[in-house]
Amino acid sequence: MWLKLGDSEIINLDYISTIKKNPSSNAIEIIYNDLNHIKSLPFRNPEERDRAYDAILENLSRMKLFFE
Repeated sequence: MWLKLGDSEIINLDYISTIKKNPSSNAIEIIYNDLNHIKSLPFRNPEERDRAYDAILENLSRMKLFFE
């Protein structure tokens, strides 16, 4: 499955281990299966980060329901 990140990037979820909010910065971290590669998505403030994280979770939930 693929996840769209913004207007210019998508990621293949088959290679992703974890998607999480970084509590020490205004970023969302995408950790790949090998655990050595981490993509950090920076945001201007915690509110923007939280909205984006919630949108990612909502999209993943919709995809799960679609495939069930």
